[in-house]
Amino acid sequence: MKLMDKTKKKRPGGLKLRLEQASKLKQIKAGHKAIDEMWKRYEFIVNTSKDFLSLIDADYNYIAVNNAYCKAHNKKQKEIVDRSVSSIWGEKVFNGIIRRHLDKCFAGDEVNYHSEFEFAAIGVRIMDVTYYPYRNNKGTVTHAVVVSRDITERRRAEEQIRQQLQRLTTLRQVDMAILSSLDLKVILNVLLNHLMEHLNIDAAAIMLLNPHTLTLKYAEGRGFHSHAIRHARMRLGEGLAGRVALERCPICIPSLQEKRDISINPSFVKEEDLTFYYGLPLIAKGQVKGTLEIFNRTRINPEAEWLDFTEALAGQAAIAIDNATMFNDLQRSNIELSLAYDTTIEGWSRALDLRDKETEGHSQRVTELTLFMGRSMGMSESELVHVRRGALLHDIGKMGIPDSILFKPGALSNEEWDIMKRHPVYAYEMLSPINFLKPAIDIPYCHHEKWDGSGYPRGLKGENIPLAARIFAVSDVWDALCSNRAYRPAFSEEKALEYIRSLEGIQFDPEVIKVFLSM
Repeated sequence: MKLMDKTKKKRPGGLKLRLEQASKLKQIKAGHKAIDEMWKRYEFIVNTSKDFLSLIDADYNYIAVNNAYCKAHNKKQKEIVDRSVSSIWGEKVFNGIIRRHLDKCFAGDEVNYHSEFEFAAIGVRIMDVTYYPYRNNKGTVTHAVVVSRDITERRRAEEQIRQQLQRLTTLRQVDMAILSSLDLKVILNVLLNHLMEHLNIDAAAIMLLNPHTLTLKYAEGRGFHSHAIRHARMRLGEGLAGRVALERCPICIPSLQEKRDISINPSFVKEEDLTFYYGLPLIAKGQVKGTLEIFNRTRINPEAEWLDFTEALAGQAAIAIDNATMFNDLQRSNIELSLAYDTTIEGWSRALDLRDKETEGHSQRVTELTLFMGRSMGMSESELVHVRRGALLHDIGKMGIPDSILFKPGALSNEEWDIMKRHPVYAYEMLSPINFLKPAIDIPYCHHEKWDGSGYPRGLKGENIPLAARIFAVSDVWDALCSNRAYRPAFSEEKALEYIRSLEGIQFDPEVIKVFLSM
């Protein structure tokens, strides 16, 4: 019975142990399964990553690589793992850039750099490479984890953005040049400088079209070996530039040597060693203003952005040429109009002198003397323009005076004097409706006013009399005294000076008299 009791006591203990062992085994299996699942997830993440991942030991051998790394080298994992880095990349690349960074990594430094690498399957790519030092429990670096990211497309996008910003800046600078200057030579030089710099071309030229002769003529150029193009001149339809202008559309020739075309000057192409040609018409407001010709000594395959930028510059060049042409035409028209005005005024002046043979040439003489005195008294050239016109027309009001009074040989009656004194008023009434002659009215209207206020027609006094009229009054009297009249001979110079000096402060401005006498 006692033996049976002992057996009964042992059985529960043995069952419990087996249950505990089974539970632990189950936990271990679950742990292994979890580890397997976790490892599969990590493996999936690593192998689906687009980054190139590799693990390298201290002997520069690959321990592990991911699928992206294998595809780039066009190899399987077993063809890379356990092989040396130099066997994959070659001794030159390995010793040139990779080993140096691996050594830094095994020294404990994290290394990052950008560089170009050539892969068997994907060609030359720009990579962002980072070396991470992997340490064991003792803190010793045993491996290098290398993460390489392909940034080629990003770099290209960045470069495109940079070029676009540069080109926008260039277009803005050309716009500013157009707005700040109407000198066509300056604007075209700015445009060509930017064109050469940002398109990276060898030579360029701008031809301008003469709309009257229908001839293109060289205006500005860059990058040519000889000066032959500076003498270029061609009619519409002749040569490449003539075709571009006539057809009003771009012409692109990748290889001038291979193209058989009568429009191409073979001697010019050979002398300049040119290969690529691109010509654009310069069109503003629907009219051809000239051509822009681009040359290169090597072949170019222009992209859409290159062509768009070139067309934008051509458009700006056309606007600049149009603005400068309009400005020059306007200037020329203004000059011609001003000359016509002055010629007309001189004609009127001569007509007035011809009415009275005694005063012939009087208007021209007093005008020259008045201008000389005006400069001496500090009048500006813009003021003297109106002084000249007023001096030439000073007696235009006498056209309203009857000839019976104007040419009366004897003394005038009081009534006749009253009529004669009206001629400054007539001058004002004749000239004031003419806008460009309004600033010239001072002399015709006020040259008979006197310093002491006893003159006519308004009785102005002192500095209320316009300066131009005060100066002219002295010139007018001086020339009259020194000229022969029907009623008296000309005064001598001494007698005329004495007479004028006697009227200082009465009829004439003392300051004007000082300037006159100093002359």
